[in-house]
Amino acid sequence: MLKTVSAKVSEVHKGERFDVVATYLFPNLSRKRIKNIIDSGGAYLNKKRIKIAKTEVKLGDKIELFWEEVNSDNVQTSSIKQLNIKNNLDIKLDFDTLIFENDLFYIINKPAGVASQATLTSSTDTIFHLLNKVYPQKFDLKKMFLVHRLDKDTSGLMIIAKNTEVQKKFENLFKDKLIEKNYLALCFYKPKQNEGELSFPIAKDSNRKNCYFAITNPNSKNKNAKEAFTRYKLLNYYSDANISLLSCFPKTGRTHQIRVHLNAIGCPILGDKTYSQNIYGHKYYQIALRHMLHACYLKFQLDGQNFEFNLDMPKDFKSIIETIEAVK
Repeated sequence: MLKTVSAKVSEVHKGERFDVVATYLFPNLSRKRIKNIIDSGGAYLNKKRIKIAKTEVKLGDKIELFWEEVNSDNVQTSSIKQLNIKNNLDIKLDFDTLIFENDLFYIINKPAGVASQATLTSSTDTIFHLLNKVYPQKFDLKKMFLVHRLDKDTSGLMIIAKNTEVQKKFENLFKDKLIEKNYLALCFYKPKQNEGELSFPIAKDSNRKNCYFAITNPNSKNKNAKEAFTRYKLLNYYSDANISLLSCFPKTGRTHQIRVHLNAIGCPILGDKTYSQNIYGHKYYQIALRHMLHACYLKFQLDGQNFEFNLDMPKDFKSIIETIEAVK
């Protein structure tokens, strides 16, 4: 369940750190919990998401916190293991995390909030390390090989090879576009067309770290741009909330591809800290704590055998939909 609190900064606390003031204003939340909320993308100052706990506040500033509260009564501790990783998100793995296993590969349901691979700042906060720490006998770090990536906050189906030979086979399947993929996305507004294909080339944004942009002008020349194709279909439009549920089929695998393409047509994904950061005035601009993108379908053929995997809509998708459907 999504929880929220808000309050304004008084004369007494002007000039102090965001997390310090928030701890005073909301005594039921510890400073550590507030830091977790900031790291999870649920902290706002004057309607703008903040990422730094020591941000200085001013008199009259409005502080808002949003977080997902888990009902512990519904959690069976015997079937769920939990691990806190560096970003302090409560990442939970249960027995449904492992979707499929054979002698060649695993199919897992990657939770949002954990990286697919090592970053410049950490080499151990990855899905491999998380799996190994929770289930060390099953997931050996020396026998897991990355074949594709999901963004840190993207959840859903992910393939992990068990040896380098299988890793190479999957890499070739992806390169030859022989793996069918489908994602669910909750986005702001509604596309002009209910379905279509987005073919904007994608280039790295030299002005923002780890950001990309779509080249929508056909006459624009950018030698670093790479072709990218995403087919989409509108599954549902929640008119009262001005939010759409889309099914997205990426034909290529560029970094942030679906997120960049949807942003290019004016429908950035809910909760996207990079590409929907300038959404103002929308009734539900703060409703998502992560970007609402979920890899729900995979289909491929390996060594003459056909494989097909489907995932249901995740709980946080359902929670947001229930929230916006309940308010008319």
